[in-house]
Amino acid sequence: MATRTYYDLECSCGHKGKVKMKENDAPFTANYESYSLVGFGGGTHYVEPHCTLEEAVNAMKPTCPTCGERVSI
Repeated sequence: MATRTYYDLECSCGHKGKVKMKENDAPFTANYESYSLVGFGGGTHYVEPHCTLEEAVNAMKPTCPTCGERVSI
């Protein structure tokens, strides 16, 4: 079963968005985490089996649509 979890992400200019994590932790299938951004530009991140939120955000390189700055945790 895939579980979705959202984490808040905020730029220094005040723009707010989220990091969405989809996690497969069902038995008898491969465990994975898939990360994407909501409200920010940037990529996605897929990892088997796990990584930290900070590692995922660094890999996605989120940018703020308001000021254009790179956002980190």
